Amino acid sequence: MNKKDLANIRKEFKLGSYKLPIKEVYSVYLKKDNGEIITRELEHFEMMEIEKRELYLNNFKKVLTGSLDSKIFELNFREMEKEKNPDDSENTQRILYNALNSKESIAEFGDKVVDKISKNYTYDTDVVINFIKAEYYSSNKKNEDEGDSDIEDYVQAVEFLLCSVNKVEIPKKVLKFDYTEMKFKPNSALDMIINLNSPLDGFMFPSFTCQYVDVNKIIYYSSKAKQINGTFVEKVLDCTIKPTAVEEKENFNAILGTAVGGKIKPDIMQDIYEKINEKLDEEDREEEPTLDMNEVTRVLGESGVESVQSIKNAFQEVCGEDYEFKARNVVPDFKSKSIKIENENTSITIKPQDLSSVRQVVDKKGRKCLLIELKEDMVVNGLNLETEEIEDYI
Repeated sequence: MNKKDLANIRKEFKLGSYKLPIKEVYSVYLKKDNGEIITRELEHFEMMEIEKRELYLNNFKKVLTGSLDSKIFELNFREMEKEKNPDDSENTQRILYNALNSKESIAEFGDKVVDKISKNYTYDTDVVINFIKAEYYSSNKKNEDEGDSDIEDYVQAVEFLLCSVNKVEIPKKVLKFDYTEMKFKPNSALDMIINLNSPLDGFMFPSFTCQYVDVNKIIYYSSKAKQINGTFVEKVLDCTIKPTAVEEKENFNAILGTAVGGKIKPDIMQDIYEKINEKLDEEDREEEPTLDMNEVTRVLGESGVESVQSIKNAFQEVCGEDYEFKARNVVPDFKSKSIKIENENTSITIKPQDLSSVRQVVDKKGRKCLLIELKEDMVVNGLNLETEEIEDYI
């Protein structure tokens, strides 16, 4: 599932969307201290009052909001070892798959997921866990923004499940006005607040694009950017943990650093980034561009990093031979000043395509200097710097 697919489905979480009819909502209140279920509620979505529907829609939308590999992760289900666990009825993938194909209410399947949460992970507060079963009409068009569209243009109907885990908060003590009794009175501490704006965890099953549905993958939502709730992912979802975008970039830089011996020329770095960025600029690609060991070796080799074996050794040591980087996670943003050049005393930012205009040099006195080719004058506090001859300085 890519950024565009997420954006398309996310915008349909609104009242009256014919592309995303929601069938039912199942909510479970789970106590943190003993894992006891306080209450369960199953409702048909269209039978709810409008205000309640809007609150739920905002909550479900949050589970699909965020940057890929930072807050939103497409995860693979872990392969079960049948010798150790011949009965896979409690496997989350099996539970969710059966829920999709069953004509029964989602309550039974939701309870199984809640039971796994209760047994494997304890939140800091009581939580309310929401489940929905819905249908999404995926577009057959390459560009959904092309003019008006009819329901006939949405030929792929995908059933999916979505879950959100939400914090229960004790309300602050305030004075309220009771219109029934026409009195001012303090609010009750028993009126607990369900924080639907910031889910703690969440997921959507299955993963899908406009071309296909993949029941072997799940979309996981993390409340904290660049952090995965490992216990929830492994014990509740039965999925394998994958590196975040930050971790992938760090791993790629570790491989590059080892291959070049810890030092690199700016123009070589720029060439590496540009070659990888070309993969992202390719049009009409159905799958996200990735870089395996052979591709990384080729890119670095063509950019001037000559030691092929050192690249492969570094790749195997850091990631393993079969790993594939997502191209978008290892290159900086070419549309912004995303390259930071710094030491203890200096920090500047430039665009990746300007790296070749930077040099670290040593003057006649042995002092290290940063030499930057400029297209126009530098400005400090609104004043242009005076241009000097370099011979006068060194």
